[in-house]
Amino acid sequence: KFTAMMMAKVFCVHMVSGLRYNILFQDVDIVWYKNPIPYFESQHLDFDLLFQDDGGHTLRYAPYSANSGFYYVRYNARTEYLFNSLLLSGDLIQKTDSHQQALIALLTEHSSLFGLRTKVFARDEEDFPGGYQYHQKSGEYMRKLFAGTIKPYIFHMSWT
Repeated sequence: KFTAMMMAKVFCVHMVSGLRYNILFQDVDIVWYKNPIPYFESQHLDFDLLFQDDGGHTLRYAPYSANSGFYYVRYNARTEYLFNSLLLSGDLIQKTDSHQQALIALLTEHSSLFGLRTKVFARDEEDFPGGYQYHQKSGEYMRKLFAGTIKPYIFHMSWT
């Protein structure tokens, strides 16, 4: 059943990509503090995709550690082909039980073969925090967030 949900995430991004729109994809466990779309539309314009860092830098998600629960896609031929390829990678998604792992494998391949340009925000940067910051033993980030001394765009309650 989880694999079916992962495939639904792939289908919806593929369909919107086919309409030639830029895409902000997000999981349901995200809270917006401020609208990130103007940021994505004005920053890092030399990249095709912008991802939140997954936090867990394991070999499984190397080399990018891109979090497939929050990312921005600039429509172009490279990104359309990437999401066509992801749609056709259902077997890889089922085998790995992870559309994130399949997506990262394709990011690597498409970067090398087709010039896809991917940026993953550093996991220590304050604008796009997630589970990594939540689980820090020091609790420093969460204290600053609740005190209002940092103002992220979003918070993603991801696993890592």
